[in-house]
Amino acid sequence: MASSGNEEKTTGGRQSIERVHLYLFLGAAVAIGFLLGYLASAFFPLVRPSLSTAPPASTAPAARLSPSEVDASLKAAHASLDAGDLQGAWDKYHQVLMTDSHHVEALTHLGNILMRGNQLDEAIRLYDRALGFDANYAHALFDKGQALKEKGDAKGAAETWKRFLALVPADSDDAKKVKGWLAELGRPGRVNGKDGGGRKD
Repeated sequence: MASSGNEEKTTGGRQSIERVHLYLFLGAAVAIGFLLGYLASAFFPLVRPSLSTAPPASTAPAARLSPSEVDASLKAAHASLDAGDLQGAWDKYHQVLMTDSHHVEALTHLGNILMRGNQLDEAIRLYDRALGFDANYAHALFDKGQALKEKGDAKGAAETWKRFLALVPADSDDAKKVKGWLAELGRPGRVNGKDGGGRKD
């Protein structure tokens, strides 16, 4: 009888140890899964476009560009944007950012894509990110002012555009446009007025 009792204790002990090992294995698997998920997320864009006019976003990480390819990719991205291929433009600008995360031109144009989809808050965040890297990047100020105007933030738009005007020639086409918009903001009932004009690159 004593031998039988010892066997039961041994069997119970083995089962307890096996349960502990199983819990440790499952815990490690979950931790590794979270770690892999976190690392993978670093290769995806800061903001994914959800535009009705754009095709579904690709889930594959963008390939990094060599420095010599950055200018060519920017030109191709601008061409895609002008042609209305928003997803193609988005992917090309993001490839530039995979090489240089501080690239203010790519960040600003990603903001423009979001603004086209009326995602104004997300666009403004990208303009602010670009301006965080270069506070005097006039293009981002020009476009941020438009986004703020579309949101109905007349004060914010005016302040942003005044910063823009301090950086560009007073007789440039963009300066004349902005002065017209500032005058429009001063008129009652025209805070959120639409204007088809945009900054030309």
